[in-house]
Amino acid sequence: MSHALRLIDWLTRIAGYVAAAGILLMIGVILYEIASRYFFNAPTVWAYDISYMLNGSVIMLAGALAMKADQHVVIDILSQLFRNRTRRMIDAAVYIALLLPALGFISLVAWSQFWTAVLQGTVETVSPWRPVLWPFRLMIALGLSILWLQILAKTLASALRPLGAPSEPAGGR
Repeated sequence: MSHALRLIDWLTRIAGYVAAAGILLMIGVILYEIASRYFFNAPTVWAYDISYMLNGSVIMLAGALAMKADQHVVIDILSQLFRNRTRRMIDAAVYIALLLPALGFISLVAWSQFWTAVLQGTVETVSPWRPVLWPFRLMIALGLSILWLQILAKTLASALRPLGAPSEPAGGR
C-alpha cells in the first residue's frame, strides 16, 4: 500500500512541476504577444488561445499538489470544535461519500471529451487560429485524475494512521 501512496505522491509532484513549467511558458507567451503587438505592431493570432489553454492546464495540474499540501479552501468554522480524530473521520467520510465519486465521474467525462477530441480532430471554433483541442483536454483529464488519486491517497493514509495518532500539529490546519 505504501508503494501506491508513494507513486501517487510522485505523480502529484510531477504534475506540480509541469504546472510550474506551464506558468513560465504562459509568461513567455504573454511577453511575446506584448512585444509583438506594441513594439512591432504585429499581434499574434495564437497567443490568446495558448495562454488560456496553459492557464487552464496549470490550474488543473496544480490541484493535486494543493490538495496534498492542504491548500484548498475549506470552511472549518465547525470543524475547529472537534478533536483531530473526529475531524479526520469527518474528512474521510466527505472524501469517500462525496469527493471521490463526484470527481471520479467528472474525470471519466473529461477522458471521454479528450478521446472524442482526438478521434474527431476537434478544433476551437471561436478562434481565428482554430487550434486542436485534444492537448488541452488531455491536461484537464490528467489533472482531474491526479487530483482524484491524491484524494484517494489522503483518505487511505488517514485510514492507515492509528486512530489515536494526531493527523496534524496542534493548532489546526
